[in-house]
Amino acid sequence: MLNAEIATELLKSIGLVVDWAENGAEGVKKFQDSGVGEYFAVFMDIQMPVMDGVEATKCIRGCERQDNDIPIFAMTANTFASDRKICREAGMNGYIAKPVNIKDIESTLIEGTE
Repeated sequence: MLNAEIATELLKSIGLVVDWAENGAEGVKKFQDSGVGEYFAVFMDIQMPVMDGVEATKCIRGCERQDNDIPIFAMTANTFASDRKICREAGMNGYIAKPVNIKDIESTLIEGTE
């Protein structure tokens, strides 16, 4: 919860509006219930309860809607090459290692949304 609060404040500090989900299933539901193009990007924690970030990403990618290619970025302390590979294979566009800092968020957003 503390990590989510820190990430939320960092994202807000660069002018983003944040809609936080407590777990992966809730995040998928928020995306499915949103209007097309309502979200700019998704920051996905890999280790969430109910549904982890990898499974949540796969669900979003599998949605039958035109914006299922929304940029999705992993935010995780799992920094091994195998973790990055799992994220890429799930359909994530980028990877931000914890502890999160504003420069990493900005550069990942620029690279992953071009």
